Amino acid sequence: MQPLDVIAVGWTVAAGCWWLLAWWVTARRRPNPRATRPPAEFATVTVFKPIPPRSVREAAAVETFVAQTDERAEVLLGIEAEDEPMWRPILTDWRAKYPTANVRAIIAPRPRQFLSPKVSWFHTLAEQARGELWFWSDADMLAPPGLLERARAEWAEAGCEMLTFSYVVRRTDSAPAMLEALFANVEMRPGILVCQRFGSVRFAMGAGMLFRAATFRQRIRWEEIGARIADDFVLGHTLTPVKVSDITLETLAAATTWRSAVQHYLRWKKTIRWLRPAGFAGLLVTLPVLGWVLAGNGAGALAVVVGESVLAAVLCARAGCPVRWVWVLPVWSVLRVVAWMACWFRWPVVFRSQGRRWWSLYESEPLGENP
Repeated sequence: MQPLDVIAVGWTVAAGCWWLLAWWVTARRRPNPRATRPPAEFATVTVFKPIPPRSVREAAAVETFVAQTDERAEVLLGIEAEDEPMWRPILTDWRAKYPTANVRAIIAPRPRQFLSPKVSWFHTLAEQARGELWFWSDADMLAPPGLLERARAEWAEAGCEMLTFSYVVRRTDSAPAMLEALFANVEMRPGILVCQRFGSVRFAMGAGMLFRAATFRQRIRWEEIGARIADDFVLGHTLTPVKVSDITLETLAAATTWRSAVQHYLRWKKTIRWLRPAGFAGLLVTLPVLGWVLAGNGAGALAVVVGESVLAAVLCARAGCPVRWVWVLPVWSVLRVVAWMACWFRWPVVFRSQGRRWWSLYESEPLGENP
């Protein structure tokens, strides 16, 4: 056996240890817990939901939060003024379906206090928030039944400053959407669960962040989180200690074309590369197909791709997302390697909803008028 083959074998064994750990932590994941306290003991909470411009696809997800509100829990929607006609019938329907729901729509021109439109909306909604706790959550997240009660109970029992939530993709309506599911269910989720079990959590996820409003006001400067990518990462570093919730949220895969799916995938990877360069570099251990390619051993590389595809299918199914397009699995396996290498070169990521092109965590430029 050639030296490069020996290296490739060792590399594959190391990657296999990671996959074994990923299989174990996902198998040990507990079902979403039940609340153990009466609702009267819960702190009041405000859920922040900035709505992306010219979009109503998030309505079904936001409704899962609206349905859980009462006099001690409210949802604030940030809706751009020009989008109000699209949302008016949805809001009317919610008022009829949930007469006791506590939801308020803040309709205004797009806030522009900061570079980040989402943080600008958070700032605008914060002026209207009545809750002792704030729950920041991306608009495309679906709340499992009883989330608002169980989350407040878990936050109180954990004694943490922030409770953050992992998420999965369970529904894929197209092959490109499968790429989003593989990133969320196979690449990101196991890593989060490993940190939850064995590491110190110094991060947060935009899927959901629950924290005390008073603590936010004491520790966070709006200008700091509004001037860069990944406001959730800053909050996770500052509102410590952080606990990853035992509750899992679900997101809606948005990609309908391969171009949008690959761009979204690369944007995820590039952002992680900027936020955690050392950790991102360490992901090389999980990419043994590169070792077999460097060794010139096509059979070894093919075997790794097949093995990773099988393991990805298992982890995806465990997250509640059966694989409908099997051929996407080997494409994803190869794309992981290409994306890892590409992220070390200088190129920007584009947030069309922001109308900005980012070259680093802090360096950005406008695209012009939002398309």
